[in-house]
Amino acid sequence: MNIRNSSTIVRTLVLFCLLASVQSGIVWAGVSEDTESQAVVKSSSGVEYQISLNIDNSTVVVDYRNPTNRKIDLERYVLTVDRQRIYAANFNLSGGEHRTKEINITPAINVNQDDHTVVFSTFGGHTQFNFTRKIDSAESGKIPKPYIEDVTVADGTINGEPSAVAKVTIVNPSKQLYSTKLMVHTVGTEGSYYPASVRPGDSRTITVELLDERGTEIAGEARFYAGNMTTEEGALDQVEFAGKAGEETRVWNTSYEPVRPTWMDDNYEYHNASYERGIAEKASAGYEIGGVPVIYVGLALVVGWLVVRKLR
Repeated sequence: MNIRNSSTIVRTLVLFCLLASVQSGIVWAGVSEDTESQAVVKSSSGVEYQISLNIDNSTVVVDYRNPTNRKIDLERYVLTVDRQRIYAANFNLSGGEHRTKEINITPAINVNQDDHTVVFSTFGGHTQFNFTRKIDSAESGKIPKPYIEDVTVADGTINGEPSAVAKVTIVNPSKQLYSTKLMVHTVGTEGSYYPASVRPGDSRTITVELLDERGTEIAGEARFYAGNMTTEEGALDQVEFAGKAGEETRVWNTSYEPVRPTWMDDNYEYHNASYERGIAEKASAGYEIGGVPVIYVGLALVVGWLVVRKLR
């Protein structure tokens, strides 16, 4: 087979694949290098769509028209980003009518991945764009992500038993659903772990069990993450807090620090010199008599007994 015939066969195969792609209504547009890409899709009802993705602006422009002179009823298209729907439209289109819609995809970009996918779907056809963007999940900039909004130290009950608790409020302002977790450490609690997923556009408050003594000033930190707590990958937020039940709890942001969880050897322990319990308090396990650690009461009794014995 000569080179000319070989080239002709290759061109024929390429043309065949392109025609098959158009016939099936599927168009692939990889945009990992370019900042802008376009694709054309025609729906089964005859609407012609031109879809443009601008990576720099994080926008998708949908330009669509009815090329016929008849009205098209019940047309629909959907746009998803990283497997989450960000926009959907249902409409009718008069003969010859033309419309344009610009959609900001930022709220649906997943901050925990580098490879991203935008899919446009309509009746009888769809197109897919792929692009790469490295994101620091803890400092995601304009891309919204779940975060810890507030922490309140309180007295509560866990499994029907009185306990000191921290009420941690988490907010998810994004369009993305994350599988997130919450870990809280305090001076008296080595670690309280809770699944902490929040639906897109929603918030929730998690009541966290603390082993610190009820009614005392409690200091600690809360880590909010997806993935493994021992790495920065998947880190979302971290705050420190200090407060007492019935009083205002002070909360401040801190940089995320990966640590070893409670179930691992050499696990992390939170320390705060301003709120550390003294040796006597630790030995008394939090028990007091008249506001005095019980260990002191015990020592006083022993000393008194020795003095009385000596005097005899």
